[in-house]
Amino acid sequence: MRQSISIRFWLAGLVFLLLGTSTACVAVFHKFPYTNKQASSDTKPSHANYEIGDKEKEDKTFIGLALSGGGSRAAIFSTAVMLELKRLGILDKVDFISSVSGGSLPAAYYALGGKFDDLEVLEKMGLNFQARWLGRWFLPQNIVRYWFADLTRSDIMVQVFDNNLFHGATYAALKDTGPKLLINATDAGKFDKFTFTDESFNQIRSDLGSYSVARAVNVSSAFPGVFQSVPLQNFHELTWLHLYDGGPVDNLGLTTLVDVLLHGICDGAISDQVTTQQVISQKTISAQTVCQAGKTPIPIATLFPKGCVLIAVDATPRGRSHDLEHAHARRYTDYIFDRDFLNATDVMLLSTRREVLESVGIKKEEIDKIIIWTYSLPGENGSCQIWHLALRQLPEGDPLGDRVTKIETSFGIETEEQKELILAAKRLVNQGTKDPKIGFLFSDLKSK
Repeated sequence: MRQSISIRFWLAGLVFLLLGTSTACVAVFHKFPYTNKQASSDTKPSHANYEIGDKEKEDKTFIGLALSGGGSRAAIFSTAVMLELKRLGILDKVDFISSVSGGSLPAAYYALGGKFDDLEVLEKMGLNFQARWLGRWFLPQNIVRYWFADLTRSDIMVQVFDNNLFHGATYAALKDTGPKLLINATDAGKFDKFTFTDESFNQIRSDLGSYSVARAVNVSSAFPGVFQSVPLQNFHELTWLHLYDGGPVDNLGLTTLVDVLLHGICDGAISDQVTTQQVISQKTISAQTVCQAGKTPIPIATLFPKGCVLIAVDATPRGRSHDLEHAHARRYTDYIFDRDFLNATDVMLLSTRREVLESVGIKKEEIDKIIIWTYSLPGENGSCQIWHLALRQLPEGDPLGDRVTKIETSFGIETEEQKELILAAKRLVNQGTKDPKIGFLFSDLKSK
């Protein structure tokens, strides 16, 4: 089977292309093709915020879905899990979707009301976005705008996402009958998480409703070195934020769902995202301190008497041998871009993943062994079940597990690899349905 072209190789090819092109060109026309707009008196809330409203409380159950990063590997695996949840009658009950990088493709597509059946959605998520991105590089208008204006590699990928998935949709187009969409990125200036929500846009006095969904998805997956950071204007301070891939802060998207729950138990009396990377590392979250204006926390069981569950779809791969047979592992591509940078990035992502999972109640030695566990909320405010669906839970030595955990991170993977990710999703979801700790999710189905 032909190995998929990974980020490691097309990044090197791109660097070679750029080095071989005149570097004397600079942007002489400053016009951002996709920027945010200033808020006005007509600005309306979008369906992307932390508020737990009547719709979310209606069935007395909280279901949050977190979709991890990992390029097309994550997009296909997340989509396959969502299709399994749909068959079980769970997907329609999801209240919030938090996503990172590749997981943001199916998250945004579903939140916009895209047709979510097996054949069509899997075909769309399985497109080779990488090849389409490279092809658009050679469009005359993109060549001119890249070298003589402010068009970036990220802008070109936005064109690909819009042409194939989102068709120019903005946040105003999110369906209020579906889950709230929380797409995560990294704020380069703060070294911390940025989530596309009404709350974060209110802080910079901007209108999220008019912002491009494809742009937010691209920001969430703008891997440093491959894509440029994306500017977001802060109209409050007359400055600029610079955003890129959400993976360095939390490549699982779980901490944003914790933010939602903290907003809920504090009844909205909370000023900002509270599960910052610093707080996660220190493990000092306390509902008594995050609830402001003297608010008394509301127990989660009062908000959701039938239960609370966070479903984490985790496409993290296993480590790969560097080069055990040679003293010098340098390949031809390393003359242009050394792969150790990407290896170090993988180490960082795995370290952050461990910290995030530990922060929601699992012990380091139990990661990838336990499927479902109880996460106790800060203070005496109840608990949620966490259902962890991770490719790394498939045992080493298992043929399917060995194959899917070695699929390279890229935005274009082979058809056979896609089929294996779908099989992995079916197996992992089936394992979880047998656990009594989340039996309440299926109680309605059993009664029919």
